[in-house]
Amino acid sequence: MMSRELGSEADSLSAANEESPERGQSFSYSRIIRSVLIFSFVGIALYGVCAIASDYRSIIAALARFLLDSLATVLFLVAFGWILRGFRFHYYLRKSGQDVPLVYSVSAFLAGFALTGTPGKIGEAMKGVFLKRDYNVRVTKVVGILVVERLMDLFGVLLLGSLSLLLFKGWIGLFLVCAVLVIAAGMFLCMEVIYRPVLSWLAGFRLLAWPANRVLSALLSGKELMTVKIFMVGLVLSTLAWAMESVSLYVIMKGLGLGATLLEANFTYCFSTLVGALSMAPGGIGGTEAGMIGLMTYMGISYADGLPAVLLIRICTLWLAIFTGLIFSIYLMAFPKTRPDQAH
Repeated sequence: MMSRELGSEADSLSAANEESPERGQSFSYSRIIRSVLIFSFVGIALYGVCAIASDYRSIIAALARFLLDSLATVLFLVAFGWILRGFRFHYYLRKSGQDVPLVYSVSAFLAGFALTGTPGKIGEAMKGVFLKRDYNVRVTKVVGILVVERLMDLFGVLLLGSLSLLLFKGWIGLFLVCAVLVIAAGMFLCMEVIYRPVLSWLAGFRLLAWPANRVLSALLSGKELMTVKIFMVGLVLSTLAWAMESVSLYVIMKGLGLGATLLEANFTYCFSTLVGALSMAPGGIGGTEAGMIGLMTYMGISYADGLPAVLLIRICTLWLAIFTGLIFSIYLMAFPKTRPDQAH
């Protein structure tokens, strides 16, 4: 009963502050492409520096030795993980009272990858623009779901990483710090008594009313999804989805002849993902790569030997995700749906 009241209040706040469809449609091709190009330039520059610091010829030779069937396995695992997360997004939409077809939910989810190279992946909220336009889903509702998605991603990665924690005793302290930060963020979302008074006070100022009300609406929308059942379903889907990428790193390391067990590759991927996410760097770039290199060095793998594996897993996850998001974004922008209330 209480959650329904909170949901109704969140919807009323959104209705008062939601942008018009015309403003939502101003999200153009050029804005998406510009963001992708800027992030790509930064990424290419960083990876170029890493290659120069190593022997780029040995990197090319190592990647050339990587078998195509292993690459196909990696791509399948990564894509399957994306589908699981897309289904999770659809599940959250349904639990938020939004009647959106499964195929469209997954398509909108993948379109959000175009701006995954933003701090905290907040750019993925662009999928709310498509849902607003085609199915009249409030953007603040989608932002609330995005907050829960990010939390569940981190909880899933934490759970996976904990399976290998004892193999990296020297890193337990840092891992536990990451765990505390993630759990604190989840608790904060559930503690309306803390953020509602602050945001309500800020809404009393004319210049702050619009953002304060929208932030409150998004947080309340996310809080609706923090029930035990929804949390457990999201945790299972998140853990399975991120396990696909963790196993992908193992396949890559094995394919490149690096001595690592599945549990070692699992912790390497999970811990570096946490570091990248909590750093709030665009796409986790820099922090994620540094975490992987650091853990591989701890396992006795040299920088020159480990770098090709790091580059390949990031190309198959982050950079492929951005490319996939760009394709789905262009598709959804080119073929808008006609809502019943828009039909003539």
